[in-house]
This record gives sequence, C-alpha cells and structure tokens, in this order.
Amino acid sequence: MELRLNALERLIDAKLANITTKIESQAAQVELALAGADKAVSKAETATEKRFESVNEFRQTLSDQTKTFIARVEFEVVRDSHSVHLADLASRLDKIEGKGVGLNAGWVYLVGGLTIAATVVGVVMAFA
Repeated sequence: MELRLNALERLIDAKLANITTKIESQAAQVELALAGADKAVSKAETATEKRFESVNEFRQTLSDQTKTFIARVEFEVVRDSHSVHLADLASRLDKIEGKGVGLNAGWVYLVGGLTIAATVVGVVMAFA
C-alpha cells in the first residue's frame, strides 16, 4: 500500500509540476500578449493625437480664413459701388470723345474754309 501511495504521490507531484509549468508558460504568453496590446494601444493613441492635431490645424485654418476673407454682403456692396463709378467714368469718356470728334471736325472745316478762301484770294489776285 505504501508503494502505491508513494507512486501516487510521485504521479500527483509530476502532474502538479506539469500543470505548474503549463500555467507559467501561459502566464508568460499572457504577459507577452498584454505587452503587445499595450504597445498597440500606445500607437493608436499617438495616431489619434496626430489626427486630432491635424483636425485642429484645419479648424484653425478655417478660422483664419473666416477672419481674413471678405464677407459676401460686403463684397456685393463694394462691387455695386464700383459698377456705378465705372458707369460714370464711361459716360465721361464718351462725352470727352464726342467733344474731341467735334473739335476735330471743326478744325477740318476751318482749314478747308481757309484753304478755299486762300484759293479764292489767290485766283482774284492772279486776275487782278
């Protein structure tokens, strides 16, 4: 009986040692998996922070654009004001060009009249 008891104790000790070895092996694997998971979470957090930084940078750009760009209403007011001024300047140029054409025609008539008068005087002097 004692032999059997010793054999059973050795068998139990061997099984216990085998189970302990398996548990330790699995514990090491779990630790490796947890370390890998921690590393993955750390990388994910870093990537998320970078993404949020770029989103915040984009938001800042939009905010700067909002501050520096002219509003549509203001643009339309300035555009309409400039349109009125341009129309006024165009009408002034038309009037100036009209006066210029009239003056040029007057000079042509004056020179033509003087030429005719000089010709008539020349003809009268030649016959007189």
